[in-house]
Amino acid sequence: MYTGDGLPRDPWAAHKLPLVNEPDRDPLPESEVPWQTRVFRSRAYAWLEMSRPATGTWLLVSAALMVLTAAEGSLEWGLPFQYGAMIVAFAYAAALIGNALDAEIDSTTRLMRPIPSGKISSRGSLIGAAVPFALGTAIGFATDWRVGVIGLAMLAASAIYNFAWRGSILGFLAFALIGVLLPVGAIQTADEGFSNAHLIWVVPVGALSGAATFMIYKLPDFELDDFDGARSVLHWLGIDTAISMSWAVVAAALALAAASINLSGGDLAWLLGPLLYFILAGLFCIWLLMRRVSEVRLRLQRWLIVPFLPLLLIGWLGAAASV
Repeated sequence: MYTGDGLPRDPWAAHKLPLVNEPDRDPLPESEVPWQTRVFRSRAYAWLEMSRPATGTWLLVSAALMVLTAAEGSLEWGLPFQYGAMIVAFAYAAALIGNALDAEIDSTTRLMRPIPSGKISSRGSLIGAAVPFALGTAIGFATDWRVGVIGLAMLAASAIYNFAWRGSILGFLAFALIGVLLPVGAIQTADEGFSNAHLIWVVPVGALSGAATFMIYKLPDFELDDFDGARSVLHWLGIDTAISMSWAVVAAALALAAASINLSGGDLAWLLGPLLYFILAGLFCIWLLMRRVSEVRLRLQRWLIVPFLPLLLIGWLGAAASV
């Protein structure tokens, strides 16, 4: 569209918001800024965002249920909550340490995160991690010294991932190690004479579950994580192969869990729930991705499948403990 003098006219000009850096536009007084905006801009919200409370919540529930199923419910009622609290504390410490170690990478791809945006400093994040670290250590060693050591090992694996393996093909190994240590810690917390026939199986079942968690969780961030020099196992495979390989690892974890129970004894009924969930959620995700792969659909896959993996370990522990 054009004006009478022949110059083009923008029909949407009256509806466009003025630029933030316009010299003749004064910023709103803080009292007139909507409260939602003030909350999102606050340092308290920045700390909350870095701690990832949603991840901590499902880790709390998962860890507590692992202790319950490993002991078949016959234990002191507070132990599941102790183990869950330790896992959450170390998860918060790992998140704060990870944000500090990833600050340089995030400054090029994730500018809205608290450290790149200047709300929190890297040093402040590391100092803040001391609080959940101390709390997790105290809870772990109060439960059992071996449980405390296992918790510290999981935190160390997370730190190694962020420090050295985030852009490496070895990155999935940190998640695989955590996948082994998480049920081992639950078994040690329960301390109810867990079947020796199954102890050896916790290594491959947990490792496959942890590796699958890494692959499914990182798929939606494939492009964001594609910074210079990064060659995770997903980038090495390529996006199309990575999707199918992720599903293969998830299926392998489920198949090995069932096979180990069949070979060493136990009640396979414990695995019916994870199997049913895997079938329903898996078919839905595969149907979505067959139509078109997109970041939104990969995120939906993450929300549906990542919770399945601790559910698989919970069911496997219950089946193994029933011997």
